[in-house]
Amino acid sequence: MKRYILLLISILLAMPVLQANAQNQDELRQTLFGKTDKLLAQVQAEQANLLAPSNFKNAMNQYNRALKDFQEGKKIRDIENKLAEVRQRLKVCLDTAKLGQITFGTSLKAREDALRANAPEYARQLYEKAESQFIGAAKKLERNDVKGAKKKVPEIDNLFRRAELNAIKVSIIGTVRNLIKQAKEVAADKYAPITYANALQLLQGAETILNSDRRSESNAKELAEKAEIEAKHAISLTRDIKRLKKNDKDWERFIQNYEILVEGIAKEMGFEAHFEEGMEKPLRNILKTSRALQTEKRGLISEVQEKNAEIQKLNEDLQKYRSREQGLQAELQEKQYRLELKRRREERVRAVEEMFASNEAVVLRKGNDLIIRLIGLTFPSGRTTIRPQYFTLLARVQRALRKFSNSPLAIEGHTDSIGDDRFNQNLSHQRALAVKQYLLANMGLDDSRITALGYGERRPIASNETRNGRAQNRRIDIVITFVQESL
Repeated sequence: MKRYILLLISILLAMPVLQANAQNQDELRQTLFGKTDKLLAQVQAEQANLLAPSNFKNAMNQYNRALKDFQEGKKIRDIENKLAEVRQRLKVCLDTAKLGQITFGTSLKAREDALRANAPEYARQLYEKAESQFIGAAKKLERNDVKGAKKKVPEIDNLFRRAELNAIKVSIIGTVRNLIKQAKEVAADKYAPITYANALQLLQGAETILNSDRRSESNAKELAEKAEIEAKHAISLTRDIKRLKKNDKDWERFIQNYEILVEGIAKEMGFEAHFEEGMEKPLRNILKTSRALQTEKRGLISEVQEKNAEIQKLNEDLQKYRSREQGLQAELQEKQYRLELKRRREERVRAVEEMFASNEAVVLRKGNDLIIRLIGLTFPSGRTTIRPQYFTLLARVQRALRKFSNSPLAIEGHTDSIGDDRFNQNLSHQRALAVKQYLLANMGLDDSRITALGYGERRPIASNETRNGRAQNRRIDIVITFVQESL
């Protein structure tokens, strides 16, 4: 028993040393691989992994050998030599990518549109065929066969465009077709013929738009969404009409249920609804009250804007008075100045840390960076669309970013190691780009201030061997880089 106790004590004493060694390993890895990782991110942002596939593959093979050597504790000089070769190959990839962006300009645009339409999911075979043709043409370009590469462009463009159109049709129209089929099966064309006919007409309109001009996707989507609503409406009406036909006594209860709903809305708006003359009068009162509330809301917004303008003027006046102040010695003034900046920054950082619930985000400090790790923001498998349920979280992110109005921002996308590396890389970049575009649209930021980077599976924060670890690795990080500020 004594021997086991001594063994346990020795393990506990060794734990700080092991933790320190792990930290040192992380710092050493950053020192050795940091420069190469940045160049790799640049290469992937320029799509050089697609436009120079052979050189990129060779570079990554050497990178992985260097990483394996590091993990096995081999000589640093050998690792540095391998990484130097990786950087040289990546620079060749960048040079090839510049020519590729000119040669395959239309193909890159067609591919981007196909990805935006989620063609890998909705038109998989066509998309994979287009991708294979693209890679083959890119390899010709790597061999300086520019003429042969250009010859493949029309076929590649056609494949990507077909994949895009098929994906758009499936994603926009597929669900509506199924709903209309369900409506037909429950005899909605008999019990709710007007609503059913409206759904059919809207669907046909969406199909006509897509077949004539796929660039009008938003118009087609709008019609398809209306068709979906009408189809669901027809199914709901059919269900109610069938029930009422079976029992005429249900009519009173049916109408009373709607009166209860109207009564509840009226109560929330501050008046009592009466139905002795039907529903029209209470509904008109609700509409009138709603309009009055909207007018009041606009007035309050205007008042807030005026107050903000006054505050801004006071802040400007305060800044002018401060600029005239004279007093302390230059050295003391400089120290106080820097201390105040540091205090304000820490105050803002603490405020940001308190903005998020534990299941929404983790706020980390790393050197001169503040990282907001959005653990509460997830995407459906293979998708890049931000769902409305995360708008509240992103509103908090906007509040946090406004506290660092001059700082450069980087949106970093990360995935786990499951699936194809190229797909994960592109997926992580597209998700980062989706968050960037959302912030640009809602905050009015300068596009040059915010960067979207996709690292794929390159920067795990946990083991990919466990389900929990993979979940942690699938993430969006928002990196705020502190800059020299002024009071």
